[in-house]
Amino acid sequence: MAAHRRVGQQQYRVRFWQKVLAALLVVGVVPIALVSVVSIQKTRTDLTDLGVTNIQQRSTSTAAALDAYLQNRLDDIVLVSRLPDVVRYATIADPATTNAAREALKAAAARSAEYESVAVVDMTGKIAAASIVTDEGTDVKFRQYFVTPSTTGQSYISDPSYSVITNKPALFFSAPVKAADGAVLAVVRSRLNLTAIWGVVEADANSVGAGAHSFLLDDYGIRLAVSETKDHRAQAESLIYKPIAPIAPDVATKLAADKRFGTLTPDKLVIDPLPTLKSALDPLKSGFTQFAYGAGAAEQRGVATRLSAKPWAYVLAVPLATYTKAADDATFNAASVVLIGLLLSFIVGILLTRSLVRPLRQLVGIATSVSTGDVDLRAARFETRRGDDITREVASAFDRLLNALRFYAFADESAEE
Repeated sequence: MAAHRRVGQQQYRVRFWQKVLAALLVVGVVPIALVSVVSIQKTRTDLTDLGVTNIQQRSTSTAAALDAYLQNRLDDIVLVSRLPDVVRYATIADPATTNAAREALKAAAARSAEYESVAVVDMTGKIAAASIVTDEGTDVKFRQYFVTPSTTGQSYISDPSYSVITNKPALFFSAPVKAADGAVLAVVRSRLNLTAIWGVVEADANSVGAGAHSFLLDDYGIRLAVSETKDHRAQAESLIYKPIAPIAPDVATKLAADKRFGTLTPDKLVIDPLPTLKSALDPLKSGFTQFAYGAGAAEQRGVATRLSAKPWAYVLAVPLATYTKAADDATFNAASVVLIGLLLSFIVGILLTRSLVRPLRQLVGIATSVSTGDVDLRAARFETRRGDDITREVASAFDRLLNALRFYAFADESAEE
């Protein structure tokens, strides 16, 4: 039983070179690894915070630009609603006032390249006078941009909708034409293409780092503009109008009644889900919010900012690796250093062990030979010129021991003679 225990102890005995290697690792490699892990993690956190700050600043800046654009265009149509020629036409429609109103509407439409048409809609919901004469007679009473001003007397900005005239996505601004007593006489509306809005959104492609992309959402979570249309305007209509979540049935019914997507019904829209963004936007009434999606190397960080002119949200997102690349490179470098440290520790441990153990084993061999009588005591000698200081000291001690043994051995032989 005792013999079996000794065999077990010998089997699991830690060798000297393993102890040396462990010491080198503990003293040299482990501290480097720990410091690298802590510093890299801190660097990664700092870079992520810096990246989110940059995204936030850019997102709020672009959202402000979109707000300014919408407000300016709304101010334009409000100004049109107050033009004397337009008010006279809405009060008394005759050939003279009609021609004057058309000229005023044409001048308003010439204000900017994105204006497609400016028109007066009578209280029956039909376009009565327009900067483009062929628009006249079109029934738009189902459009919210007519319903809101005509019933509430408030100006209105529509969501991008397919025009019933051009069958292309457009943005509509409208305002009531009022009499002196405040009664609504008619509604003026402007139809603008989305070039300007798309341009603002597209400008943020790769703006805050490689892979940065942006999109504009309406209050139903439907994409109105995406940065991917940059240099791909021909495919724009296939890239926008993708909801981030399924549309509620009552909302779908409302959008279908407004012919928001032309002949396409809301249930036919392709959903590109972003549940984390949906959860972040639902409680957001103003300001901005941060969100993340994806995992691992594909993780992205984004900031969504609410507009004030419309309940839309402007979203800017960037792959997290864009900002943490320096930390990722540092991780690789640190791992390389640790690997090299392990290799060097192993090599140094083996060489150090051999340089120390081999001379000692030679001394042990000589001592064993002397003890068994294989070597004459008079001729026995321990080598003291090789090895390090400790080995030479041990060899010298053995030599002194041999001298003592010779003294007593030869003294005994002399006494016997």
